[in-house]
Amino acid sequence: MWLSRVELLNFKSYRQQVFTFPQPGSGKNLVLIGGINGYGKTTLLEALYVGLYGEEAFKHKALDSAGLKAKSYGSFLEVAFHRLAPNNGDDRMEVQVEFTREDGGALRVTRKWFFNGRGKYNDQKVIVETCAQTGAWMHRAEDELPELLESYATPPWLAPFFFFDGEKIAGLADEDRTGWVLSGLENLLGVKLVKELREQLTAYIDKKLREAGGVDEQRIEQMKNTLEKDKSKESALRESMAELRQRHGNAKDERDRFSNQLAGLAQGSDARTVAEVAQSRSRAEAEVAKSWKRLRDLYAGPLPLQLIRRELQDSLANTLEREDSLSEWEQSKSRMQPNWEKFRNTFFSSPWIGGLCHLPGARDSLDKTLSEAWESLHYPRPENCSDTVWHSYLQSNERRKLEDMRAKSQVSSAQLRQALEAFQHAKAEEWRLRQELIALEGVGGDDKAQQIETLKLEMKEAQDQYDELGRQLNTHENELTALLAEIKNQDSVYERERKKLAAGHPERQAAGEAEKVVEMIDSLLPALFNLKLQALSEAVTRIFRALHHKDQIARIDISREGRTTLYSHDGTEINLPKSSGESQLFVLALVGALAEVTGYRVPMIIDTPLARLSETHCQNLLRYWTSDPERQVILLAQDKEISAQDYVGLNGSVNKTYLLRHKQISQGVGQSEAVENAYFGEMA
Repeated sequence: MWLSRVELLNFKSYRQQVFTFPQPGSGKNLVLIGGINGYGKTTLLEALYVGLYGEEAFKHKALDSAGLKAKSYGSFLEVAFHRLAPNNGDDRMEVQVEFTREDGGALRVTRKWFFNGRGKYNDQKVIVETCAQTGAWMHRAEDELPELLESYATPPWLAPFFFFDGEKIAGLADEDRTGWVLSGLENLLGVKLVKELREQLTAYIDKKLREAGGVDEQRIEQMKNTLEKDKSKESALRESMAELRQRHGNAKDERDRFSNQLAGLAQGSDARTVAEVAQSRSRAEAEVAKSWKRLRDLYAGPLPLQLIRRELQDSLANTLEREDSLSEWEQSKSRMQPNWEKFRNTFFSSPWIGGLCHLPGARDSLDKTLSEAWESLHYPRPENCSDTVWHSYLQSNERRKLEDMRAKSQVSSAQLRQALEAFQHAKAEEWRLRQELIALEGVGGDDKAQQIETLKLEMKEAQDQYDELGRQLNTHENELTALLAEIKNQDSVYERERKKLAAGHPERQAAGEAEKVVEMIDSLLPALFNLKLQALSEAVTRIFRALHHKDQIARIDISREGRTTLYSHDGTEINLPKSSGESQLFVLALVGALAEVTGYRVPMIIDTPLARLSETHCQNLLRYWTSDPERQVILLAQDKEISAQDYVGLNGSVNKTYLLRHKQISQGVGQSEAVENAYFGEMA
């Protein structure tokens, strides 16, 4: 499929504009839309989201995930409505988006938004149309749109992995890379939908059990209510963390702004020295925080586990193994129990046995003998069985994780020493730079010194706010970790007790059948992840190595929890990319790997794709995007990202170009225009 047409009417700076894109093929799959900042590149990406998905883009936070800021649907539309449209008697804003498939079928979604005379949003109209290869456009019902989007384009919860701001999405992923990778896996593998089905089935089971009534049902209902309250706390905590991350990012931008102003004052050698030392000190403070976190994580994570005596760890492993044997034995008994009733009834239905049962005490004797014979199938219990299950709070997958935890908790004295030395070195460097900065105070003239001092104070305030927000964020993260552990434990107990209740009342057949489906889902999801994780790890390793100019990374492993680990050629674990450019490259490699492994053939539309990358990284990334000539890639680029000279080198892969131009038509109001078959420096 490919994006074939976008039409905008009164949308932000576009009064009326049509973009058309040909089918990729014959080695040409790139579409370049060039424009400097403020000329309408991001506007086109936003129009694609609200045009295709409307309110759904906000419900699923697709705009936020793609790196585009938006508060609410109505407020976004009111800001997007062209400011001069009401003055011209126009009350309508419109976006029309067309996707076409290789078989000739096409989907066209037209959204029209209506406003009052003051520019306030009133209502909208959605027109959904499809056409076959040789047919005319046919109207479809609006409620068919979600299904049509999955067939012709992509649903809103998947869109941020294909339509995004390349610079911003790297920042979002850096804030919570594990969560971002896990979210990508779940969304692209369809786990999100399966989990929703599981929640619906669990609610159905609870409803059936409540209808039956009884003391056990009340107890389980109380457990469920407690669990739901904690999940509400989790949701509130995550929302608070998202707000803190936003403020943390804003504080960083403010600090960097003051730092850049200091650098701008660097006209003389002394002033330049002051600015550079101030920047170096800021970096040193960040390195102190990072090395302290590394040291704290070692002392709070692997080290306490390693201090547990080996005898205790071996004893726990042996106990868990015996408990597993007991569970298997009890499950074997439970599975055979229905056959006992069938066997017993069949035995006593025999005419010959029925005749014997007329003798005094014969039936009781036969029944006892049968029971003893049946019990001999299960007793005595296997020798390696435990007498009872002490660790009932651990599910089977959690028991497997304990052994993995033991292996990963190994930490050497050399690692501890290195972490401590790194922290001490960072502290010493930060102190040295602080003294150097004090020694340079007032240098470069009274006026400049005063200006520099003022900027230093403002930058310190911004740094203090950045640090305080960082501490708050760390506190929230620790609270969330503890809360998630509590929720996991409660959920484990709740699920176990609920299953026992359903099993203890055979008459609840509907609840029992639903429970079987839930159990199937619980066993299916880990297997699904395991099937894809190896392929995903191999794909992201291959793509990142192709994009990166260094050869230090030999393998990238991704765990089922979404944790990403990088290894060198000698098998040593190494840190994730540090620079902003490398981090962006790593996230783009993850995006490519997720799409490749899950088999989605959706066009990629990327705003600001290469802003923070070196020339080598840019060339590698462009080479990767042109490696699949059948997949459409639309790049919304500045001239410093893909210049006129770069365009000449890419010309063999370019399918279409547009150059965005902008003009002021009144005070504070501009108008964008897209010139077809043009690019920076020349007509394309």
